Amino acid sequence: MNFNQVLEKLQNERQGASGLLIILGIWLLAMVLGNIVAGFIMIGLGDLSLDEATRLMDVIITKPNGWLAITLGQGFASVVTFIVAAWFYWNVLEKKTFAEFNFKKLPNWSIFLLAIIIQLVFLPFNGWLQGVNENIGLPASMAGFESVLKGMEESAKQLTDFLTDVDGIGQFLLAFIVIAVIAGIGEELIFRALIQRKLYKSFKNHHVAIWVAAVIFSAIHFQFYGFFPRVMLGALFGYFYYFTGNIWVPIVAHIFNNGLALTMLFLVKRGIVSPEIEKLDMVPIPMVLVSLGLTVWGIWFLDKRVKMES
Repeated sequence: MNFNQVLEKLQNERQGASGLLIILGIWLLAMVLGNIVAGFIMIGLGDLSLDEATRLMDVIITKPNGWLAITLGQGFASVVTFIVAAWFYWNVLEKKTFAEFNFKKLPNWSIFLLAIIIQLVFLPFNGWLQGVNENIGLPASMAGFESVLKGMEESAKQLTDFLTDVDGIGQFLLAFIVIAVIAGIGEELIFRALIQRKLYKSFKNHHVAIWVAAVIFSAIHFQFYGFFPRVMLGALFGYFYYFTGNIWVPIVAHIFNNGLALTMLFLVKRGIVSPEIEKLDMVPIPMVLVSLGLTVWGIWFLDKRVKMES
């Protein structure tokens, strides 16, 4: 879409820099409040004693209701941290409606399908980048910092493995709602619909806005060894939002991304799919280059299709 169209929509909104600081402040406050309440939810559902509550995550995974407690706690925290925070800023402070997140009307179903195809084409390149990122080593002088990063990475991996270790369809559906649907909606509202648009207004350059928002999106996950693949994923969602002008496109794409990962883990665990399917970090370089080329072409084609429908 024409960038001037974006700027016209932003004229009656709060200034970029001040708006961005307020959004981040609300988001941080919501994250603290959401996690406090989520902690009480996990303590209650997990039936923890006062002493056990001080070692919440270590103890709760050993409880019979541990998985349900953590999943519901994470779900509640995500709703407050992202969806409630985005609603509060947009509806209460900016006094705008959800529809005003969009620069254009809801696109044809074929645009959503094309966005999903682009994501599938993108997988080999991003899987290879994940492998590269995991092998990045810091200088010896930063060994202590590297140890902290690896500890954070391992903790995040253990939590992810626990949440995605689902046994039946019921658990799978609940995990899908928390990991795919809530995260997909909430994170896109904060990072694309709000932060990216404020960066539009500040820099008046859509490429800068998309990539800076993608860096922030990746940084808040606090996972250094997945930082660069997540930046690329955030940028992909950013271009979806910019070229289609509708927030529902990156939301659906984000839900598909998280849902696909969860589904693959579920099918691997049940022996329906081979574990080899997850080893995208071992893709041959020619295939990586083809994946990157097709992704760039796909985004260009998406832009053309949207313009044809307008």
